[in-house]
Amino acid sequence: MEYLVEVNSELCIGCQACIDVCPRDCFVLNTEGKSKMGSHLCHSCGHCISVCPEKAIKHRDFTEEEYSLISDILHSKMVDGEQLSFLLKSIRSTRKYKSKPISKEILSQLVETGRFSPTGHHAQNVEIVIVDTPETIQQLKDETAVAFKGFLKKIDNPFLRLLGILLGKGDSIRKARGSRARLVRILSGFAEGTDYLFHDAPVVVVFHAKTKGIVPLENCTIASTYMRIVCEGFGLGSCYIGYLVYSSKYNHKIREMLNIPKENTIFQVMIVGYPKHKFRTFVARNPAKVQWK
Repeated sequence: MEYLVEVNSELCIGCQACIDVCPRDCFVLNTEGKSKMGSHLCHSCGHCISVCPEKAIKHRDFTEEEYSLISDILHSKMVDGEQLSFLLKSIRSTRKYKSKPISKEILSQLVETGRFSPTGHHAQNVEIVIVDTPETIQQLKDETAVAFKGFLKKIDNPFLRLLGILLGKGDSIRKARGSRARLVRILSGFAEGTDYLFHDAPVVVVFHAKTKGIVPLENCTIASTYMRIVCEGFGLGSCYIGYLVYSSKYNHKIREMLNIPKENTIFQVMIVGYPKHKFRTFVARNPAKVQWK
């Protein structure tokens, strides 16, 4: 059986860097002290190709262009630690947006960034739906309203509330009761023409993955975080929308309209757009709870 990765023994200098970085111990030394693949456990993380000083390692399914040198593109001034820390601390949840569309090129760049976010066991199991048409966003609002009305019906009716608890949905009902005022506000806003769900953002980004896959929630969360940070570089704001994640579990029409496979679950939803207001200051936070040992 052919390996995913192969080593050009003529170029290999035997530095063993690939052996050191391989998370699955796929490389061994040949009789000449040079590296070679010795396992089919490779999961295409690319570490070996990235560290090889002689470009002696190739991947069967990926081109050399996809492994361009970091030093050719990323300059040290772009990742100054102190400035990066300030950038992260400056990011706020944006809930007021301009009626300005986001270009496909920028949205594609966001997706490309999410594609390179780390995933457990290199599963690469994050899938994304970009919703940037007003009609589809309105449909999402309509179906979310249906879910909200269903929640309110259950939590406001003692009999249905008890039945829901007996059917094992007690946690969902308790969460809905705790959010009752917000659900009513969002529904009232829909009736009045005010969007308290997506805040008139021009783009809704949905992250989903196989429910029984490798840490799907964590992987979707990391991918969305990567994309959220890069949004700042394009002058975009963002905000997580947990209500749609929650509603999608109880209104299957939301999943259907987004073409979410039956074996997948929506784990994160994020809105994106050009901020109407600019945050001028950092904000206060409670002291960090940390132990030094």
